[in-house]
Amino acid sequence: MRHRSTIRLVAAGAMFALIVAACGTRVPDGTVAAGQSVSNGGAVTSDGGVPAIDDSSLGTTPDGGGAAVVDSSGDAGAASSPSAGGDSGGGGESADSGGDAAEAGQAAATGPLSQGVTDDEILIGGTGPLSGVTGFLGEEVFGAIDSYFQLVNSRGGINGRKLRLISYDDRFDSSQTLANTRRLWEQDKVAAIFLAFGDPVADYATRNRIPTIVFGVTPKSFSSKYPTIYPIVGNALIWTQEVIRGLKEQGVFKQGMKVGMMYDTQILDVGPYVPFLKAAWEDAGAEVVSTDPFNLTDGDCTNLVLKMKDLEIDYWDFQGLGWILCASAAQRQQYRPPVGWGNWPTSVGGLATQVGPWVDGIWGGSQGDQPDGSPRQKTAAHDEYVNSIKRYHPEIASFSHYDSPATIGYWSGAQLIVAAIEAQGANITTEGVLDWIAKVENFETGITPPIISMAPNCKTGSEVVWIGQWKWDSAKKEATRTPATGYFTSDQKEKYGGKCFLTKVSDQLG
Repeated sequence: MRHRSTIRLVAAGAMFALIVAACGTRVPDGTVAAGQSVSNGGAVTSDGGVPAIDDSSLGTTPDGGGAAVVDSSGDAGAASSPSAGGDSGGGGESADSGGDAAEAGQAAATGPLSQGVTDDEILIGGTGPLSGVTGFLGEEVFGAIDSYFQLVNSRGGINGRKLRLISYDDRFDSSQTLANTRRLWEQDKVAAIFLAFGDPVADYATRNRIPTIVFGVTPKSFSSKYPTIYPIVGNALIWTQEVIRGLKEQGVFKQGMKVGMMYDTQILDVGPYVPFLKAAWEDAGAEVVSTDPFNLTDGDCTNLVLKMKDLEIDYWDFQGLGWILCASAAQRQQYRPPVGWGNWPTSVGGLATQVGPWVDGIWGGSQGDQPDGSPRQKTAAHDEYVNSIKRYHPEIASFSHYDSPATIGYWSGAQLIVAAIEAQGANITTEGVLDWIAKVENFETGITPPIISMAPNCKTGSEVVWIGQWKWDSAKKEATRTPATGYFTSDQKEKYGGKCFLTKVSDQLG
């Protein structure tokens, strides 16, 4: 079954239509063949292509307190070991998590078993958006995690223990994220937690010593003040530096060009990074003429589009999920900045597809390979990734989902937590898991370049990216892209402190 997230506008009020994703639906081993359609467990699904957004009636996400639980219990399976991944495209071991780190983790694993660990089961929790305009992201996140867990379970689990994922909907609401995290830790008694961003739970997770895997992006996720939070993907600051470098290499960047920046202050609060983001553009030779907060809850971006037109900007730097509303408003105004637009939030195919035909030419990037291995070479790791998702979560078995940084990132995060648990042997402790992850270097996932460092004083995520432009496929009614570059990193980071500069900068910001 091919599943696409769509936006259906309600007739009255400025509210997002509720899109319920079947993010925790699991297909038990042997139930269906690869690619066969399955029921989404009562979830509301769409039946067609994704139209361009009319954002004139969009407002806040639906209100509601009770988080919808998805408990992915039951026997399941798929295709690999915890450190699976095949060759990474660059050769070497399929999962080099730092040989010394594994030994150190085992040595630290003393004391009672971690909560969430029984003789036959390991419980892992998750909270993320399962409804609203970004509900499809939760579908990708939990579909990727659960597919990898089932893959491990099919091979006997971890020392005979099966992995089980329990996930809740938080609609990207910070207070709900914290409430869900408390429920997972205090009531469900999970051993570790996945969530989107570390900001809402940073203090709680640190105080309770919770192994917490997050996407990254914001300052708290990278700060050494929160040593139990581990960012698996990237950071808004370095990704912006990398996009700038990529635009230069593609001949798009123009010296002295005027840049307008819109940034998120709610879902992914990059506000503290704004001076550094502005400096990144200006260090490269651009002029930032406007920095404007704008969030999905603001609804209509028309005034901001008109402001950018009046300022005669050359490039529009998107630093928030609200970019889809701005692109839609720009379409109504028949406006495109002359040099270009885009940044890290424009990397997600589900969002790009919601924009519709006006997405043509918007720059986006990724920290992971496409299903065919691009921009590297295809390996067994790519087949394993695609086939596992196709088998266990066919609702996200399409190019757009495979290519999403969320799907790729959380598949990699699931590999990381499994490797950390497996390294403990039979005596799995929370401190052992934390110690192992903190020591990991160059963790190979097979479908992304290695996660460089998770040390509390040097959090990097996978860091390197490639970039490309979105194109609209009118036949499939979806956004597609191919890499315009290979992987590269920032050429500015040495100025701010080298390899560990993201943690150093984030520590300064509190």
